[in-house]
Amino acid sequence: MRRTSAELKRLSREHLNGHWGFAIGVNLLLGLITSTVLMPFYILLLLSGQGMVQFLTYMVAVVIVGAASIVMQCGIVRIYLGFARRQPVTLGMMFREFSKRSDRYVLAYFLLLAIEFVCILPGIVCWSIGVMAGMVLAAAIGVILYFAGLVIVVMVSLRLALAFILLVDHSDMGIMEAFRESSQLMEGNKGRLFYIYLSFLGLSLLGMLSCGIGMFWIMPYITQVGVNFYRDVTGELDQGHSVDQSQISNENVNGVFQ
Repeated sequence: MRRTSAELKRLSREHLNGHWGFAIGVNLLLGLITSTVLMPFYILLLLSGQGMVQFLTYMVAVVIVGAASIVMQCGIVRIYLGFARRQPVTLGMMFREFSKRSDRYVLAYFLLLAIEFVCILPGIVCWSIGVMAGMVLAAAIGVILYFAGLVIVVMVSLRLALAFILLVDHSDMGIMEAFRESSQLMEGNKGRLFYIYLSFLGLSLLGMLSCGIGMFWIMPYITQVGVNFYRDVTGELDQGHSVDQSQISNENVNGVFQ
């Protein structure tokens, strides 16, 4: 059963009910950790007048912190899966993914970045050559190739949208297996997911107009909807629905004989 965007949003609000503070808190904690670690390197870069050594040091720090951030984000995804499955969640779950083959998350992240870079690279190269050589036609072709590459990036991102949730949900799953499984699950669902995320555009604009404060509530909402979309395409929501119906039927039968 394919649930509509409205149904997934309603279900996600139910799952977040009573957990909004926790959901917002883990996102804030992630931002606090990353910004606190990076701040000394950024200040050093500014004080040095953006010297090459300090710049390279800062970029290395960004890569390392980014890798650690990906693992913690996957821990947050596990927390949201816990919300959806009515399971107990703890703050420690945010950091527990470091002990669960965390290299998979990091390698998958950089592999996706590499794929996206390759998609837009022809446009960047062609545009750069056109600008430096004063060739208007080459620059125009570069712009066209760049936007074509962005379209491909969106398509690839949608096809592999479930890869990280699969890695979180299946600790023994490898990166390429997660990519293949995500591609199969997203067959016929890419447009639906694109519409779901597009439907948050207005809400996100309002969140940004509130000086970003509204995003504290919007981001957990979007993440929870994404988790429930995963549960929908894998059939987990239908299994849960069947169990609920069975329990209701048993309660009705018991009520008749009591």
